[in-house]
Amino acid sequence: MRTLIVAVLGLGAVGVIALSVVWGRRYQEDLPQIFLGAAPLVGRSFRDGWDWRFGWGLVGAAVVAAADIAAVATGLWARARLRWVVAASSIGAGVFATTLALTDGVDGVLYGATHRTEYLVNLRTAPPAAEFVRTFVERIDDYSVHQRGHPPGFVLVLKALDFVGLDGAWPAAMLSVVATVALPAGVLVAVGATADGGWVRRVAPLLVVAPYALWMVTSADAVYTAVGAWGVAALALGLRSRGGRAIAAGAVAGLLLGGLLFLTYGGITFVLLTLTVVAAAAWRRQPGVLDTAGAAVSIVGALTLTFAAAGFWWFAGAAATRVEYWEGTAQFRTGTYFGVSNIAVALIAVGPATWAGLTRLRDRRVGVLVVGGALALLAAHVSQYSRGEVERIWLLFYPWIAVAGGALLVSPNRRWAACWVGAQAVLAIVMQAALVSKW
Repeated sequence: MRTLIVAVLGLGAVGVIALSVVWGRRYQEDLPQIFLGAAPLVGRSFRDGWDWRFGWGLVGAAVVAAADIAAVATGLWARARLRWVVAASSIGAGVFATTLALTDGVDGVLYGATHRTEYLVNLRTAPPAAEFVRTFVERIDDYSVHQRGHPPGFVLVLKALDFVGLDGAWPAAMLSVVATVALPAGVLVAVGATADGGWVRRVAPLLVVAPYALWMVTSADAVYTAVGAWGVAALALGLRSRGGRAIAAGAVAGLLLGGLLFLTYGGITFVLLTLTVVAAAAWRRQPGVLDTAGAAVSIVGALTLTFAAAGFWWFAGAAATRVEYWEGTAQFRTGTYFGVSNIAVALIAVGPATWAGLTRLRDRRVGVLVVGGALALLAAHVSQYSRGEVERIWLLFYPWIAVAGGALLVSPNRRWAACWVGAQAVLAIVMQAALVSKW
């Protein structure tokens, strides 16, 4: 019966993706202003973003995937110490995503950082940091498309790098690489704190070859995703602690999650994930709920007031971005199509192991993270501020939903577990070979 359910849901997912492709191609032909090119995904060419090609990066990614699959099949992930599991998952994910990007050579790594719509170009026009923050809302039209859609935080990070001599495209691109390495560790720490080490071992190999890796190395959103992941990890650690440790962990969580709000407005929907984690901890009467939550909220409030004192009120920035958003490409993108295509993109990004894992997930401890991530994603979807480009915008949520795939690796049949990991890797590699992404 379970096999039938998985098959039906799998066919349904494929159907949604196929519908979004066929419908999207016609939509793009009729209305080029929607700027997709590889519907439902965004291609580098807005006319046709698909281009089958070979690059040695694909071979490198295949080698990483083969090692990952072999480790699952031989039980190495299940036997290794947890610290090595976390380290291997993080390094493997970083190498896998980077080699995928290198399919297009160095340009595959740098394009997402240097494009005129991204953040780096603003360093030439943005005033000094204090003035940049103070005048951000009133001068928002002076900045690039992506900066107009985000708070000033990431450009401040780039300014800090520039100040210490790390200027140019490579340091900006390396931020995404470092974030890609840091992300699995943050997710796995949260999984371990919320559930147990067994779940860490099951989820780790899936995070190495997750299909959303295509948009990690080449996107600033990878940085936001890693910041959010470590914020949740600190929160989860604090909730199970007591006294000073709970307060310290809560303060770190507040700093990271508060910082996320000033990197991306998507951080406000990410709050649903953190609230779900806290609510579940309170239901289980974990000892650090009040101390951790209190410290986190205090730091978020202090950070918000600090930015306000510097001249940037978060709500004013969000309102200005709302105007910019509806005056831009979004005005041509109908809610009808993108209501379907966004879900199709999410299905591609999390991969078939996640689809199947959702039908097998029974452990409520891990379910808290999966449900929290799904709720945050749905809130972002319903908000209508994500009409397209969700392959990068929703990176914040994908790793938490992908945790569900770990339910498939419970089986004593390691070959089946290896097959699911292989399915994730194959999807990622094939997509990289076919899609010339903007990020």
